[in-house]
Amino acid sequence: MPEEKVWIGGAPANARQVKYTLPLDIESGQVMTAKIGLKSFSYTFPDGPLRLSVVAAFVSLWEEKALEITEFSQVSITDNLDASFTLTAAVPGVPFIVTILIGDGTNEKQTVSLVGDVTGGTFTLDFNGQETGNIAYDATAGAIQTEMEGLSNVEVGDVEVTGPAGGPWVIEFKGNLADTDVALLIADSTLLESTNEQQTISLASCSGGTFALGYGEDTTDPIAFNASAATIESELEALPGIGAGNVSVSGSGPWVVEFTGTLRGTNVDLITLDDSNLTGVLDATISETTPGGGGCNERWAIQAHLANDSDQNGYITLTGNASVSAGTWDLLIELNSSALSTEITDIPYDVTLAELQALIDASLADSDVYKHYKVFASHQLPSSPVGTDKLSDGEGFRFQFHSSLCTTTGNESPEFTIDSSGLTGGTYSVTATQQAFTGGGSDWGTSSGSWKFIIDGEATDDLSPTITVADLKTAIEGLSAVGAGNVDVFGMGSDNGYAFGGGFQIEFKGDLANLDTGFAITTSKSAGATLNLQVWTVYTGDSGTGEVQTLSISGSPVAGTFALSYGDEVTALLDYDSTAGEIETALETLSGISAADVSTSGGPLPGSDILITFAGSLGGEDVAEIEVKFGTVAETVQGGGDPDVDITTTQTILATTVLQESEGPNDWDIAANWDTGTLPEDGDTVRVPNGPDILYGLDQSSLSLALVIVEDSDTEIGLPRRTADDEIEYLPRFLKLSADKFIIGQGAGGGSRRINIEPVNTDAEIIVHDSLTGEDGEEAVQIRNVNSANTVTLLVTGGEVGIATSPKDEAYIKQITQRGGFINVGSDVGLGGIERTGGQFTSYQTTMNGVLTL
Repeated sequence: MPEEKVWIGGAPANARQVKYTLPLDIESGQVMTAKIGLKSFSYTFPDGPLRLSVVAAFVSLWEEKALEITEFSQVSITDNLDASFTLTAAVPGVPFIVTILIGDGTNEKQTVSLVGDVTGGTFTLDFNGQETGNIAYDATAGAIQTEMEGLSNVEVGDVEVTGPAGGPWVIEFKGNLADTDVALLIADSTLLESTNEQQTISLASCSGGTFALGYGEDTTDPIAFNASAATIESELEALPGIGAGNVSVSGSGPWVVEFTGTLRGTNVDLITLDDSNLTGVLDATISETTPGGGGCNERWAIQAHLANDSDQNGYITLTGNASVSAGTWDLLIELNSSALSTEITDIPYDVTLAELQALIDASLADSDVYKHYKVFASHQLPSSPVGTDKLSDGEGFRFQFHSSLCTTTGNESPEFTIDSSGLTGGTYSVTATQQAFTGGGSDWGTSSGSWKFIIDGEATDDLSPTITVADLKTAIEGLSAVGAGNVDVFGMGSDNGYAFGGGFQIEFKGDLANLDTGFAITTSKSAGATLNLQVWTVYTGDSGTGEVQTLSISGSPVAGTFALSYGDEVTALLDYDSTAGEIETALETLSGISAADVSTSGGPLPGSDILITFAGSLGGEDVAEIEVKFGTVAETVQGGGDPDVDITTTQTILATTVLQESEGPNDWDIAANWDTGTLPEDGDTVRVPNGPDILYGLDQSSLSLALVIVEDSDTEIGLPRRTADDEIEYLPRFLKLSADKFIIGQGAGGGSRRINIEPVNTDAEIIVHDSLTGEDGEEAVQIRNVNSANTVTLLVTGGEVGIATSPKDEAYIKQITQRGGFINVGSDVGLGGIERTGGQFTSYQTTMNGVLTL
C-alpha cells in the first residue's frame, strides 16, 4: 500500500571501497588510464610487465597525482600485493565514481555485435535516453554513424563508427564526448530474426505400442508409434512450456519439429522421449559384468607452516576392522574453534582413503575450513599417503588438523564420532591424540620474495606469495607435463591460499585422472625470500578397477535398430548387427565419454556380446549404467539462440569487486535515512522537512511517486555545479524521479538555497512557494528535463527558480504560471505558454509557442 515516507537523514557513514584486479593478459606498451569526472592520468606498461610491479607503480603514481588533482585526493589507494588494489573514499558517506581502462587511447570505444545467428530484421540503439531509428541487421558503419549523429544528445563529429557491413561495429566517442566515460549503449533487439530450431524424433524398428514426449517438467499423453505429424504437433502444443502456434511438425517417422511463434529463433531445450511402452523392439540389454571402483585422482599439497615443531596439530585416528564385511556407517565431525558440526551418513563399509577424503571435502566445501586438514593411512608417513587403503582391510586413517581449527585453550582437538550400527561383522573406532597448540609459523600472505612450482624439473615463472588459486592453476597448466584442463587448485581456507598460514591442494584430473603420475614435485624460492614451503602427497593416484558393462541382444533377429544412453544423452540409432568398433564410436560421440574413457571388445551383435570397458577419467569409478533406448531426439538445426545485440566497451576494464557501498546521512538510497526504515516505493508520498541535506543517491529514475513535498526548510537537495575547490562537480547533481506533483517551499520556514529537480515523467506538476537566494550564481530551485514530449507545468508564487540555466542543460515546459518570485529561463528551453501576474522574469530561451500574458 502507498504510504508517506519522511526524510530524516542521519544514518551512520561508511566509506565506499572497491577492489580492482589487473587482467592476466597485460602487455608491454598498454596504457592504463584512471578517470574521475573530467580529470585523468595514465600509466604505460613497461617491457615484460609483471602484474605485481605494474600495480605497485600505478599505486605510487596515484598517490603522486593525489597531491596535484583534487578529485584523486578524495580517494585513497592501497596495494593488496596480489595484482589488485583497493580504492577507499577519503570521507565516509561521500561516494566516488572512478573509471580505470586499459587501452591504446583515451576515447571510449564500444563494440556493437549481433549474436545468435541473426538472419534478418532490425535493431535500435539508445544513448542516454535517446533512441535511433531502426537499423538493418546488415547495416554499414556509415549508416549507424548517421543514426547516432541524428540523436538530440549527439552532435556531428561526436562519434566515429567503423567495421564491416553486418558488424561488429566499433563506435568511438569523440568531439564533445572525447575523453569521457560515456553511458553504455542500450540495444533493442526484438525485431531481429534468427534461425528456427529443428529437432528430429526417431523411433527404432518397432511394431506397436506408444511413446511420450517431454518438455521442461511436462509430458504429453501416450502417442501411437505410427502417429501423424498433426497428432504430435497437437500433443506438443498442449504442453505449458510450448503452447499453441509455437511448433510445426512434419514427416511420418522420423518427425521433424520446428519451433516457431514465441519460440522462433531460440536455442530451446531438447525434447525428451519415453520409449518404455513401445512393442516389437529388439531384446537388447546392458548388464554390469565387473563393478568399477578404487580409482582416485592424485593430489598434492603445498603450504607454509602446516605442521612443524613450533606449530603442532591435532590428530584423530580412525581404526579399521578386517572383520567388517558389509553395511554402512556414519561420521560426525565437530570442529571446536569454528563451532562447525557436519555429519556424513551412509558411508560404504569398504570406503577408500581417497573416497572418504572426497566425502569430507564435499561436506566442508562451504565452510572456512575447507581443505585445511589432510588424511593419510596410519601406517604411512604424512608425506606419502596412498588413496586406496580401506578400513575394511584393517587399515587406519589418520586425520591431521591445523591448529587454527582447534581451541588453543585446553588443547582440544576436533571431535569425531562414529556410528557403526549399520556395519556387519564388526565396528570402526576413533582415537584422539591431543597436542599442544603453541602457534608459531609465519603467515604466507605477509611473506616476501617469490617462489616457483616445479614438476619433473620444469619450473613455472616466478610466483607471488599471495598468488590466487586461479593464477596458480594457470601457471601449473603451462607446464608441459600437465597441460590445460588437467589440474584443479584449491586454497586451504581461502581462494587466495594464505588464510590460516596459507597453502594449496593440487589435484590432477582430465588426461591425468586416476593415475599414479610419478611426478617429482618440488618448489624453489628466490634469494632472501621469507617463505618456508612444504610439499607433500595428500594421496597417490590409482587407476582402480575399470568397470565393464556387457551389451547383449537375445534371439536371432535379422533386422532392427536401437540406441544407447549415458547421462542425459542418446546416441544415434544403431543396427542390430553393430560391431564393437561401431558401438565404441557411438559412445564416444556423447559429451560425458571421451575417446580415452571407453574401449570395446567382442561382437559383432547379435551373435556375440560386446564388452564395454571404462578407463581414463572414468576408470576406477562406479559409473552409471548405460541404457538401451528405442527412440532418439536430436537437434538437427540449432536455433539462433535468441537473436540479440551485444554491446561491450572495447577498452579493457579492470574487474571490480565492491567491498563496501557508500553509506551516510545524506544518501537517499539508505533505508535508515527514512522514518519508516524503508526506502520510498512506487506510489508513495515523500516529505522532506528541515534536516540533513540530500546529496547522494540522486538517480531514482526507476521510482514513480505520487507526491514530493519539500517543506520551507533549509534542507538542500542536490549538489552545486562547482565544488568547494571550484572544480566542475562530476557526481550526479539533480534528483531524478517521476512524480505526479512536486511542491517546494511549503509551510513556514527560512527556505533552502539549493533544490535540484529533474522530473523523469512527462506530465509532472511543479509548484514553487518559497526559497532563499541561491548560491554560486544559481537560482535556489533548479529544474531541468530532457524529454521533448513533456507536458510539465510550473506554478511559481515565490522564491527563485532557474530552468535549465547551466551549460548543456535543457528543459521542456508546457505552461509556466507566475504569481510572484523570480524565474530565470535558460537558452535551451522549449516553452508552451507563460501567464504572469507578478514577480520577475528573465529568459534566454530560443523556442516559445503559445501566448505570453503579462
